[in-house]
Amino acid sequence: MKKEELYRRLEKEILIFDGAMGTMLQQSGLKAGECPEAMNLHHEESIFQIHRKYVEAGCRIIQTNTFGANRIKLDLYGLADQVEAINAKGAAIARKAAGEGCLVAGDMGPIGKLLSPLGPLSYEEAYHTFYEQAKALIEGGVDLINIETMSDIQEAKIAVIAAKDAGDVPVICTMTFQKDLRTLTGTDPETAAAILEALDVAVLGANCSFGPDMMINVLERMYKITKKPLIVQPNAGLPKLVNGETCFDLSPEEMAGYAKTLVAAGANIIGGCCGTTPGHMEAMAKTLSGEKPIQRQTITCSKLSSGSKTVFIDEALPYNIIGECINLTGRKHLMESVRENNFHVIAKEAQSQVTAGAQIIDVNMGIRDGMVREETAMVNGIMAVQRAVDAPLSIDTVNVEVMEAALKVYRGKPLLNSTNGEDASLDRVIHLAKRYGAAILGLTLDQQGIPETVEKRFHLAKKIVNRAVKAGIPKEDIFIDTLTLTAGAQQKWVPDTLKTLRRVKEELGVRTILGVSNISHGLPNRRDLTAAYLAMALEAGLDVPIINPYEEKIWAVLRSANVLTGRDEKAQEYIRWASEKVEAERSKEQKVKKESLFEAVIEGERERVPNLIKGLQQQGFSAMEIIQEQVVKALEAVGEGYEKQTYFLPQLLMAAEAAQSAFVCLKEDLEQESYEKIGTYLIATVKGDIHDIGKNIVSIMLQNHGFKVVDLGKDVPTETIIQKAIEEKPDIIGLSALMTTTMQEMQEVVEGLKNKDLNIPVMVGGAVVTEVFAASIGAEYAADAVEAVKAAKRIIEKKKALE
Repeated sequence: MKKEELYRRLEKEILIFDGAMGTMLQQSGLKAGECPEAMNLHHEESIFQIHRKYVEAGCRIIQTNTFGANRIKLDLYGLADQVEAINAKGAAIARKAAGEGCLVAGDMGPIGKLLSPLGPLSYEEAYHTFYEQAKALIEGGVDLINIETMSDIQEAKIAVIAAKDAGDVPVICTMTFQKDLRTLTGTDPETAAAILEALDVAVLGANCSFGPDMMINVLERMYKITKKPLIVQPNAGLPKLVNGETCFDLSPEEMAGYAKTLVAAGANIIGGCCGTTPGHMEAMAKTLSGEKPIQRQTITCSKLSSGSKTVFIDEALPYNIIGECINLTGRKHLMESVRENNFHVIAKEAQSQVTAGAQIIDVNMGIRDGMVREETAMVNGIMAVQRAVDAPLSIDTVNVEVMEAALKVYRGKPLLNSTNGEDASLDRVIHLAKRYGAAILGLTLDQQGIPETVEKRFHLAKKIVNRAVKAGIPKEDIFIDTLTLTAGAQQKWVPDTLKTLRRVKEELGVRTILGVSNISHGLPNRRDLTAAYLAMALEAGLDVPIINPYEEKIWAVLRSANVLTGRDEKAQEYIRWASEKVEAERSKEQKVKKESLFEAVIEGERERVPNLIKGLQQQGFSAMEIIQEQVVKALEAVGEGYEKQTYFLPQLLMAAEAAQSAFVCLKEDLEQESYEKIGTYLIATVKGDIHDIGKNIVSIMLQNHGFKVVDLGKDVPTETIIQKAIEEKPDIIGLSALMTTTMQEMQEVVEGLKNKDLNIPVMVGGAVVTEVFAASIGAEYAADAVEAVKAAKRIIEKKKALE
């Protein structure tokens, strides 16, 4: 099936996706601990009947029973060699059940491991894992690929790239959000939509997460910023335990009551996730019979994204700037830091520029002394900067190999800076932008240099734009730089840059960028000259200046221009800026905070930890003081930031790793100082559940806050948990479950402990677990790792008070 064919259907009708497969498999006899996808090989008729029930309910897209049929997940069941067989069979069963008029979507879920640097999974391993599964599904005859329940935008990006490489079928991708409307790794709906749109998925949206009530907000936010059709697959409300079985609280009729509201919020495809059945989908189909999708918006703003934030560029919005200061040319301290593999300095420079007001950060790691490979420096620089700031990045290099290496590790939608009118460069950079989902910056030069006339420069700009548009890059993702030349050396060409810029803006309809600071190079009083040129460039149609954000006069021009062009309504931002007397120009001493272990842990700079600890020990601090006053307080600060949504999971994990490094360095000293653990925490993922990412994060956080953690792993039988509780005598037992089919195992553990007269507090958590469910089985509830630490400390304090 071609994407255009799918779009023709979506213009005329609301397509009904099927509902939960896991819920139906459970009803068909799937036992805890069994591989759901293996049923394709051994219980073909059961899978066929589930598909048929959804087709008969009115579903026009059904998904293969292959959610976890990737090599890494199947290996947990000893089935890694069955990837092709399980996926091909799943496609064949669904195709047979679909009949005429019903599409088959090859279902692909997450791998189940975190990507580097948060976890052990490399880009290459993830790519090959997804490619293998997608290839088997496409060769098996599916009409499209559905990548779903993604909690990490980087993993979603890799899955989309792999699926598109595997075959020419439409690709759908949905993210799963938490109650704060961010994914596990911190991506909001707008950013998810911007990144997935740039990858040119056919349809994007959200699934699982929660019930249809909260999905409305997610849809509305995505609809406002993307032209792509939207899909939504909510759960049937919230899970609860009834007579030992997991149920959801929305009936088919209640869920169908949200159907038209979901359409009004922008949904083109509506399905169901956890707890939904053919009955739910039949009610949805009847409610939406004859319903038409709302008209797609015309989106003209440009978007650049990090993994957690999107910057919008449009004539109606205040000007954004690209901070230019991460450039090794002429910056000796940055060059030395890269040679010494000290990317903390690069990260701090990014933070300082963001603090000064830069919304986008340019990263240029061009180094030509033979001591450091540019590719290595760029990858390390991108990793350090995206860890330190949430601003989108501009990947600044003309080397396409370096550019691609950076794209593989970047979590968002960057600007590729740059290409030009030379055919080889232009074609390769356009290809990378299409493949990895990026915007491009084209320079008005070619292999013969910068043209001497406005007409020739404009011709190159037009060539770049036409070539990019023909390749499928939307105009809002194309930026043109008409090249600022120095007034000191090439004064007669200065007006030509602005004349060309004006023509590009008016005739080509794309965004414009200029490296404004170049104008004053080699001349005195550079700030005044640069500010004057910036004002002229803005009037000529400049959208985004690349500039030094520490210059106060630059901000005076930009803030004033925002008022005078109506971008700053009622001059609100201008008045705020003036009243606060913001001083954007800072000395290096002002920009860089005093280095401390506290700061290193917060920023996840684990490589700096050993030397900082040595320094503290030389000053006379004990190991206990270092842990309590620096490490634990830093973790608490990160935890507070996580709760306030100023930090997200990547920062949480990086800080945890830095803290672990401190504990390793101080292990012997802590033992000599008789460092006592706060308490013992026994933790496990319950029987039948092979997911352990959340459990592992909780374990790391508890260890760093002073708990002895006994981690029993995943798929742990109730009997084992109880036996270990008897042996270890823990203060708390933590239980994790990701699937609705395994939630009831938590109740089994609680009841088993009571039967053994073990009065040990139990804490439960996981994607499907709720506070109501926890209370119903007599357990404490922790929504995430930060809350787990707080709850564990409360339990210990209460226990000590009673002793």
